[in-house]
Amino acid sequence: MKKAVNIGLVGCGNVGRGVINVLERNRRIIEQKIGAEIKIGGVCDVKNLSLKGYSYTRNYKELINNPGIDIIIELIGGYEPARTIILESLKAGKNVVTANKAVLAKYWDEIFSAARKYKKLVYFEASVAGAIPVIQALNEGLAANRIEKISGILNGTTNYVLSEMTRSGVSFNVALNLAKSAGFAEANPTYDIEGLDTAHKLAILSSLAWATCIRLKDISIAGIKGVSEEDVFFTKHEFGYVIKLIGSAQMIDNSLDLRVEPCLVRKDHTFASVEREYNAVLMRGDSSGDVILYGKGAGQFPAASAVVSDIIFLGMQVVNGTAGKDPFVVYDPDKKIKLLPKGKREASYYLRFTAADRPGVLSKVSGVLAKNKISIASVYQKEPLIGMRKGVPILMLIHRVQEGNLLKALKEIDRLGIIKEKSVKYRIED
Repeated sequence: MKKAVNIGLVGCGNVGRGVINVLERNRRIIEQKIGAEIKIGGVCDVKNLSLKGYSYTRNYKELINNPGIDIIIELIGGYEPARTIILESLKAGKNVVTANKAVLAKYWDEIFSAARKYKKLVYFEASVAGAIPVIQALNEGLAANRIEKISGILNGTTNYVLSEMTRSGVSFNVALNLAKSAGFAEANPTYDIEGLDTAHKLAILSSLAWATCIRLKDISIAGIKGVSEEDVFFTKHEFGYVIKLIGSAQMIDNSLDLRVEPCLVRKDHTFASVEREYNAVLMRGDSSGDVILYGKGAGQFPAASAVVSDIIFLGMQVVNGTAGKDPFVVYDPDKKIKLLPKGKREASYYLRFTAADRPGVLSKVSGVLAKNKISIASVYQKEPLIGMRKGVPILMLIHRVQEGNLLKALKEIDRLGIIKEKSVKYRIED
C-alpha cells in the first residue's frame, strides 16, 4: 500500500486556493479517511503566483509528466486547455478530478472513452451544484434504480435574480445589478442568464443517469432575460406560484425530454423556498421515489468541499491499488437514447395575453384555445398595473396539453388584432 498520495493542482484561482485551504485545515480527518498522507506535489498557474511551501510551475506538463504525482486536479475551467490537460493526464496514467462542467458536457464521450481505454478515473463532484453531493447520490446512492426524472435549480446567479424579483418586486435589470453587487453574478452574466450554465449541468447529470452522452443540442434551452416583474407578480399573488429556472430531464414513453426554462413551482414545493445562491436537485428513481438535495451551489468553499471529497475517494483507491480497475462512470459509447420529439411533452401552463380593452376579447382568445383542444382551468382579467405594459392582462391556467398544440394556438392568437404584445407562457413544474 502507498504511504502517500500526491496531487498536482492545475489552476490556483478562487477554488484552487479553497482546495489548498481545506486540505490543510482538515488534513487529519482527510488522511484518516484516505489511509495515507496527502501531499500537494506541485501547483500550476499561468499567473505570477507564489505559494510558500509548494513547488510552482507555469507549465502543466511538468505535473502530468511527474511520475510521483497520482492525481491531477483540473480547476482552470473552459474548454481548452482543460480538455487537453484531462486527456493527457489519463494517457500518462494519472487519475483526474475536475470541477469543469463545460468541458465535461462538451467532451463527455471523448473523456470517458479515454478513461476506459487507459483504465483511469475521472471524478467531478464539483461540476454540478457545488457542495451538494449530487453526483455521488446519483451514481452510487441511487445505483439500484432506473432514473425516471431529474430536475433542479442548478444556477446560483439566475436563482438570485429571480429571488430578488419575487421578494422585492423589482425588474430583471435591477435584480441582476443586485446580484452583481452581491458577488453572485459575473460582469458578463450571459452564460448564466441564457440558461447555458444550467444546460451544461443538466447534460452531465443526464449522461450519468442514463449511461449515454447528452449534448447541448439535445436540450431545449430558454433563459430568464424575458421574465418580467408583471408575471412574477401575477403568478405569485393570483395563483400562488414562484418562477424558477429549472433544468429538467424526464423519461416519457421511453423517450428522454430535456429542457432548461423558467417554470412555475407551487409555493409549497421545495424548490419555491430555494433562494439566492442556493441550489436544489430532485432525482426520481423507480424504487427510491423522489430524493431532493439542497445546499450552496457555488462559492469558493462549497466547490472546494466537493473537490476534496473526490480527492479522498480517489486517494483511497490509489492507496489500495484499485483506481481504474472498475469504472466510476458507466458509459457505453454505442448506446443511443431516444429523445422526445419537439412539442410532444404534455404539461399544464400559465398564460398571459395583453389585449385591447374592448368587449369580446376573452371569447376570441378562448375560442382559439378551444379549437386547439386546450382546456382552461382558471382565468383572470385584470386592470393593467401602474407603470407596466399598456393593455389589459388576461391571465390563464390551462389543463395539461401537448406543447405543440399550445404553440400553434398561441401563434394564431398573437395574430389577432386585439392582442397588443406577444403572448407569454410558463410551464408548471409537476
